[in-house]
Amino acid sequence: MANPNEMLAADRLGKWFTPNKPIDFPEYLSGRMGLLYRIKDALNTQGQHVILWGDRGTGKTSLAKVIAFSIQEPNRKDGKRVIMVSADSVDTFSSLWHKVFQEVLLAQRQLGFTQQNAAIVVGNLDVGETIKSPNDVRLMIKSFSFPVVIIIDEFDRMPSTTDAKTLMADTIKLFSDMNVDASIMLVGVAESIDELFAEHASISRNIAQIQVEPMENAELAEIIQKGYSNSGLAYENGIDAKIAMLSQGYPHYTHLLGLWAGRKAIEAHHTTVTFDDLDQAIPFTLDNVAGGIRHEYDTATDSHQPDNLFKDVLLACAMAEKDHRGRFQVKALRKPLRIILNRPKLEAIAYQGHLAKFCETKRGAVLKRTGLKHNYWWQFTNPQLIPYIKLDGIKRGKAVT
Repeated sequence: MANPNEMLAADRLGKWFTPNKPIDFPEYLSGRMGLLYRIKDALNTQGQHVILWGDRGTGKTSLAKVIAFSIQEPNRKDGKRVIMVSADSVDTFSSLWHKVFQEVLLAQRQLGFTQQNAAIVVGNLDVGETIKSPNDVRLMIKSFSFPVVIIIDEFDRMPSTTDAKTLMADTIKLFSDMNVDASIMLVGVAESIDELFAEHASISRNIAQIQVEPMENAELAEIIQKGYSNSGLAYENGIDAKIAMLSQGYPHYTHLLGLWAGRKAIEAHHTTVTFDDLDQAIPFTLDNVAGGIRHEYDTATDSHQPDNLFKDVLLACAMAEKDHRGRFQVKALRKPLRIILNRPKLEAIAYQGHLAKFCETKRGAVLKRTGLKHNYWWQFTNPQLIPYIKLDGIKRGKAVT
């Protein structure tokens, strides 16, 4: 049975390692200071707005929530207020802005809105009817007696079949042209800024386009350092760096590995997290990875043949040397696959066909192919799959680098 100190350490672990929810408060955020400064500077500049974009799992929502917490001034009557909502696949321009203004009533106390102002704003709303144009939004914003920042998360989910994104661009331009005391921050998953918001070119002078890339190893290691220190746990030298390396830039894995390694240490009744605890944490990490990653992996590697190479070839793809865009060529698989299979003379013909199959819908299209015949490039459709593949390789006893 755990003693009170162990129970306290376990509770603290759960507060500092949160793999299944975004970070809300600045003290729990590690790294990213440069990004935070850039976002704050943009939002504090009159007429400037922000587009925050990048791969899934890089921590965009956490950054948005920390920004929301840190820039609002609810104790000042004329201080800055923040409204944060999430878009979804059925939203229109009208319904999205209805969400924004409805949030004024729902969160008036925590955001610092007065009852009077909240009643005025919500009282003017007629669901789906009042807000039809950018100017309608501008007039609603003018009813506030303080500057406001509107953060719209998951903007990538807005349907492309409507004119919502075009109207949003028009709204940003109108806000800037009319010196509206409000800023808009759009947050979404995309491989390029055009994919998220093609209309950005028409308002380029009014927006800061900020890409959120996978985290540096030093930033991920800081998550482990802060988490264990604040949980009352020590750790063997190098575990923070090892977890950072295994995470491949994605904080979700860092939080999972840190959480479960810490739990394994507590279960063993010691206060130092060891590499053995980390090894024991890997299966639990694989079982608890979010976002359908496990399903993607199972779909890609499923086979009734006991001697199939799907898992090993996909592991070689994860280990392959890649260019700055995350692409690799078939020749890059030779060295890692020979190590994985312990077959020094393995020829390319043994695994080339697997690459094509990984691009098929039947296997979830986990890879995509570009370039011309005899000079193809391959890359993972979802880069978050790479650390999962490597962790599974370690679990299977393969030589993983």
